[in-house]
Amino acid sequence: MVLAVSDSDVLIHFAKLNQLKLLKNQFSMIFLSEIVYSETVSEGIRLQKEDAYTIKKFIESEEIITIRKAELEDVNDLIKKHHIRKGEASIIALAKEKKIEYCLTNEIKVRKVIKAEGLKVIGTLGIILRAYKMKKIDKNESLTLLENIQMNSIEYRIHPKLIEKIKEKI
Repeated sequence: MVLAVSDSDVLIHFAKLNQLKLLKNQFSMIFLSEIVYSETVSEGIRLQKEDAYTIKKFIESEEIITIRKAELEDVNDLIKKHHIRKGEASIIALAKEKKIEYCLTNEIKVRKVIKAEGLKVIGTLGIILRAYKMKKIDKNESLTLLENIQMNSIEYRIHPKLIEKIKEKI
């Protein structure tokens, strides 16, 4: 049973790619902090973001995502210690509290903090690569997803060189 805690960026990416199922294929349960849910779904719906509606529907129809409250004291300690945002601190606090091995995020600074806290991290590109290696998607599908990200690299905020590295591995 592989458990993960997700930051908002990974969920938004897979919603935009219409590939939230890739999360379901790789993790038996994904936890969201109430803070991340609020940032991703509640605020997204308020702003009428299509991806927010997609994520909300996925959460309601699939039993893979669970929303939990992170201990506020732990969140505040992580914010002070690492100078990260509240949502990012909440996923680390939740992972540590629930003894969850994986954190899903793309943010470089947060990835370093997660590793420093003794947790594993994987992001959008890593999940696509893993899906390919697990034969959940084929080579063409993998490359198409990566090209979609690459064509919209500003929106996805992933460096084109990283995308090229993953393409080479596939």
